[in-house]
Amino acid sequence: MEQLFTYVLTNAVTATLLALAAAAIARFSHRPVLWYALWLVVLLRLLAPPIFAIDLAIPDLGREAVSTGAAAVSVSGGAVALESSGIALTSLGLIAVLWAAGFMVVIGFAIAQSNQLRQVLVASEPAPDTLGSRVADICRRLGLRRAPPTVVVNDRVPPMLWAFLGSVRLILPGELLTRLDANETDTLLAHELAHLARRDHWVRHLELAALALFWWNPIAWWATSRLRRAQELCCDQRVAELLPDQRRAYADTLVETARFLSGRRLPIGSPARAMADLSQMKGRIRMIMSDPHTRRISLTAKIIAAFILVAAVAITPMLTAQPEEPDYSGEPVTLSLKDADLNDVLSTFAKISGSEILVEPGITGKVTMDVDQVPWDGALVSIVQDQGLEWERNGNQIIVRRAGSERLAPARPASASPPAPPTKESPPVPPTVDVFNTTVHKYVEGGGIEPPKALEKLPPKYPPEMRKTGISGLVVAELVIDQGGAVRNVAIQESPADELSAAATEALEQWTFEPATKDGEPVAVTYIVTLKFALK
Repeated sequence: MEQLFTYVLTNAVTATLLALAAAAIARFSHRPVLWYALWLVVLLRLLAPPIFAIDLAIPDLGREAVSTGAAAVSVSGGAVALESSGIALTSLGLIAVLWAAGFMVVIGFAIAQSNQLRQVLVASEPAPDTLGSRVADICRRLGLRRAPPTVVVNDRVPPMLWAFLGSVRLILPGELLTRLDANETDTLLAHELAHLARRDHWVRHLELAALALFWWNPIAWWATSRLRRAQELCCDQRVAELLPDQRRAYADTLVETARFLSGRRLPIGSPARAMADLSQMKGRIRMIMSDPHTRRISLTAKIIAAFILVAAVAITPMLTAQPEEPDYSGEPVTLSLKDADLNDVLSTFAKISGSEILVEPGITGKVTMDVDQVPWDGALVSIVQDQGLEWERNGNQIIVRRAGSERLAPARPASASPPAPPTKESPPVPPTVDVFNTTVHKYVEGGGIEPPKALEKLPPKYPPEMRKTGISGLVVAELVIDQGGAVRNVAIQESPADELSAAATEALEQWTFEPATKDGEPVAVTYIVTLKFALK
């Protein structure tokens, strides 16, 4: 879905730039064929998929989600997958619903128009033989192999070509024909049949697709309107070239047709609106009465223009959104594991923590465990101890190895996830919670140790300067708890700012514990504390 929206956004931006270029060229060019080609490319650019894409990175759009709950680790077929246990509400779903609703409205409107016209055709009559022979003669002069079926209707509808499921009909209002003489009728027929010779009825399907898919984009409506206007001008030019001695009669035909349709409200999307557009009548008549041969484009110019237009449609500067991985480092996790592969579990924890987990070669195993709403680091300790292993942190690396093995960095990573950058949040007004802390035990003396128990944990003070600048994040400290339960040798392993490191050190040095024991005797252990400075 996100990839689809990226394509749509890319096409909309590119088509907008092409539309602005087409409008600028049209102001300085008097060639309707060129106008038509430019606006046709705008519609094609809206609809065409990227053929040759040029990636342009943009900030990710549509990923703003409101989620609640913890990260969850579930197991399926022995492989571990990371998911969110909360409810995610994105704007993409709402946009998709609105987009589909607009699409259905445009398509429904087109179907209603078609049904209305079919009702008019029910009361139509075949064209008289004299009119049919004139239609056939003009078709031959335009290079058409056969003349379309021609009908005369009594309703006040514009003269038009109506194409449905491959069949084409020429519809002529009987009242208008009575107002025109023979020469004027010939020019009217030549105009409508010129649309057929140019295959404009095929372009109608392209216009409908663009308006249905991009109903929300003003560029689609603008390009469609300009394209139809250019079609009328191209047909005007074709009539003037085909019947050069009847240009005056053709100008009178346009005026009489506009007068005939005056007072009748034509639908916004109707192609016949261009025929009744009085605002463009003066320019059309001026072009008809001028020399049409000066408007032709040379073959070389056509080839160059075709090459440029094809390149404009085929080459797409893709706007590639950069995905943002969810940050679970400060959230508790829920485990539901049964015979899950140990390395898959550790790889998942690498994604949760944003750390790189290195595993000693040869370590394998299956994990079966159920834990609910446990800090990720505490859950990782439980898994490692359950497997008879130990672990230690080295900067942003977590090293998992066999108990009692030498302190050598293993060569095999459980995950290649990059370290999570320190987070910066906007300063709240006022903060209600300053510090959240979790503890992780790290044993270097081997197994069989009863962990220490905290007796007093003094919360760190949030430095005022950090509060003002909105800097927050995790501070990871390594300390030693001696046989008496006192804290010794506080060493900061990871911190987003020196001020937070100092605040954490000052508080940790005042913590007291009931010492760890081994075989009933107090022992010194190494301990890791993760302090989360958060402004909420």
